[in-house]
Amino acid sequence: MSSMLEPFIPDPRVLERERVAVVSDVAKTWSVIRHVDAYRSSFVRALFALRRLPDLLSGRLTGVKAALTPHASVDDFAAPGSDFQLLADVPGQGFVVGAVGRLWQPHLEFHHVAPHDFAAFALPGHSKLAWGLSVTKRRSGGSWVTFELRVARMDEESEAAFERSWPLIAPFAHAIRTAVLGLVQKQLGAIDPAHLSLPGDLLIPARISRTASVVIEAPPLEVWPWLAQMGCHRAGWYGLDQLDNGGLPSARALHPEWQELTVGQRIAATPDRSSELEVLLIDPGRALVFGSPRHGSSSPGSGEEFKLTWAFVLEGIGEDACWLGARVRATYEPSLDVALRHGWEALVHQAAQHAQLRHLKERVEKGPAMKEGRGDERHGPRTLISSAHLPKR
Repeated sequence: MSSMLEPFIPDPRVLERERVAVVSDVAKTWSVIRHVDAYRSSFVRALFALRRLPDLLSGRLTGVKAALTPHASVDDFAAPGSDFQLLADVPGQGFVVGAVGRLWQPHLEFHHVAPHDFAAFALPGHSKLAWGLSVTKRRSGGSWVTFELRVARMDEESEAAFERSWPLIAPFAHAIRTAVLGLVQKQLGAIDPAHLSLPGDLLIPARISRTASVVIEAPPLEVWPWLAQMGCHRAGWYGLDQLDNGGLPSARALHPEWQELTVGQRIAATPDRSSELEVLLIDPGRALVFGSPRHGSSSPGSGEEFKLTWAFVLEGIGEDACWLGARVRATYEPSLDVALRHGWEALVHQAAQHAQLRHLKERVEKGPAMKEGRGDERHGPRTLISSAHLPKR
């Protein structure tokens, strides 16, 4: 499902998304997100109270008490006469709430605009803001919940004011949506990626298993080519190049010559080729699993006493995003030498793994060009401010 906010703000100055996975099905998830009450979060209550502090102080001086809002649901935000309006409301899919005004001022000034005029509104000196929650089905059960925020500015005046104010507003906006999504997860059940069954899990019995993940604002088939070209003397690992790629920068473009992979193919794991990984499983657009070579040669943690698999798994989120999970599993004969070696190697791998996923996200979302041979690599024009995760329980 494409973004429900796009018809209202097709060219945003700010685009932020946060996605979480929950156990409940789409119907139950929709019911919860449509009626979620932000006031159930103590942080949100405190923030709203702080925002209304001037009114409360004024009330003490004048003797007129300022009423505190007892709840903050979608219908409260978009109630008749309120500053925000319900722009779209599609049962089972999502809703969009929007506002127009001078949103950077200490005392916000709103301009009422009918929902059907919201997209075309372009009064100088104003900005448009829209946010919404949507739900999509998870392929392996449960649902994905997406919080999306878009902000547009009308002219140079509002652009300059926005540039000054947004760095101050953004942390609070992020904290509020994190709190709201936390409420949703608490009610519907969060999914822990470490507990997911992934391709490659059955290839070896594992004494250890480590899982990391990231959400990328692109469909799986746009991420897959980046995975297919990984390896030393290929595109690199996108992680900590000084440690795992001999100091050579990992590729920032797609290389046609490195897109073909076959099961059984050996990939250099280290720059000096002293260690190799074998391609154990290929499911284009879905899963790629490396592992210790099954016959001869060496592998990370070399020796028959140590075997590993390294799986990269993609799961689509609607039409425009995907979850990328990376899991390392290892089995070994216990010994003091292996225990000592595993301790520091695990720390290094964890740091490199998180860097790898972060760098993959950056590369894919910037929309790189396909590299033709060995000319200069370049970035395409697509940019996105986004944050997303599949949090633990």
